[in-house]
Amino acid sequence: MNPKAEPLVSARLKSDVESPQQRATEMVARTILERKIGERLPNVAEFRVSIGVGAGTIQKALQELQNDNLVVLTSKQRQGTFIVDKNLGGLWSMAGFHPLSVIMPLPLSWEFQGLATGLRAALDQYNVPSSFIFGHGSTQRSKALSDSLSHVAVMSTYAAKKVIAAKPELFIHTTYDAGSYYAADSVIVVARAPRELLPKNLRIGIDRLSIDHAMLTQLEFPDNNYVDVSYAHIPAALIGGACDVAVWHHSAFGLSLNHQELVTWPLSPSAMALLTNEMFSAALVLNKDNTATRAVLDEINMAQVRTVQKEVVEGKRLPTY
Repeated sequence: MNPKAEPLVSARLKSDVESPQQRATEMVARTILERKIGERLPNVAEFRVSIGVGAGTIQKALQELQNDNLVVLTSKQRQGTFIVDKNLGGLWSMAGFHPLSVIMPLPLSWEFQGLATGLRAALDQYNVPSSFIFGHGSTQRSKALSDSLSHVAVMSTYAAKKVIAAKPELFIHTTYDAGSYYAADSVIVVARAPRELLPKNLRIGIDRLSIDHAMLTQLEFPDNNYVDVSYAHIPAALIGGACDVAVWHHSAFGLSLNHQELVTWPLSPSAMALLTNEMFSAALVLNKDNTATRAVLDEINMAQVRTVQKEVVEGKRLPTY
């Protein structure tokens, strides 16, 4: 692994505590994890060079992983050793990784809670230990990836493409269909008073850490007086008089905006005309050099993740993550 990814590896002090056998077993487990079923493994001589231990240590590591049912191998005469089957979760843990960390948007909507539930269920199916953390703003979630504080970041496909343009070390692993990030017609305008009663010099709440929110706000309210507000605090900022109006994602949790003396209306037709499906679709983003996480995501059923998300949104399944 790239040294940059070390914070996501076990905190064990390898040089002081880990024996050559333990190091060999971890590295062999990592190699198997990153290879697909049907692929050939390096031979013992190749492992010796890459890991720096003796042939007996490599052979013992391979035998240990097979005895623990973490991998099924087969030897083909003159061709080498090939992977028949593997235990993703067991190999992930044996390789010394922390639980696979997914950083999500703040869980303010059923779409986000459903996506977290679907990803957790998919990882649990393969016994991959996981943890879900939440950070507001795609800018901050991409920073968590760059700083190796998380393995996967969830954001809109629109935001993901903007992030990757600035950070080419990241890439989009998976994109989902429209509605997986924001449901159709769920983006609205929320204000502290009806439009006709608002001042001419509007103070527009904007969260610049959110690529989506900043873009939507600028589409709906170009050339206005922007006030920096954290997205999650927009209703409170409106009620408290810090701003007059803002773009908001109508939460399925029913924040009862009308009951808080706030009013809402749809985005303008001109703003809606400029929106694309990429704004409403979810994307999974990770580091290009994080080959272990990529291998896990390659195996899980991404269509099933979306199915679980829909069940949560439709109230057929409780969110669990």
